[in-house]
Amino acid sequence: MPALAYLLTFSAYGTHLPGSEKGWIDAQHVAYGSPLLPVNGSRKAYWEAHLKESSWILDSESRRITLEALISACGHRGWSAQALHVWSTHIHAVVGGETTPERMLSDFRAYATRALRSCRADGQRRRYWAHHGSTRYLWNELSVRAGIDYVLNGQGEKLAARVACHLF
Repeated sequence: MPALAYLLTFSAYGTHLPGSEKGWIDAQHVAYGSPLLPVNGSRKAYWEAHLKESSWILDSESRRITLEALISACGHRGWSAQALHVWSTHIHAVVGGETTPERMLSDFRAYATRALRSCRADGQRRRYWAHHGSTRYLWNELSVRAGIDYVLNGQGEKLAARVACHLF
């Protein structure tokens, strides 16, 4: 039986590195409910030194383009976008559909990358997104509602240029 929906999260390239003050996980702490690991400056410095290009922060236009691309991906693939939120450093989505959440995550990154490359003057950028993301299965209506609430309201202080879409 497939999940009702998935909570997907992916980060802009270079913005959520292991060891950062935002909290992080490693292969030994990846289980659901595991606490975030503490700041580790040397680990963060190691990963910063190995970035292939500069970190990427989404400005208001990039957030708009990305949101439109995610909505387009959902329409094209027949997925149900229940909540989408594009921040300056990461994206959250609650989405349902007849495919794997890993495929959704991959398609979201691909659609957003194509849209950004066609609309932006920074076409020389090769990497917009971190390689991996998070996929959480939402098995029942209560978990879907909690996921939607988290995506739209659970990120602390709201950005003035926040772009959010709540579709049913």
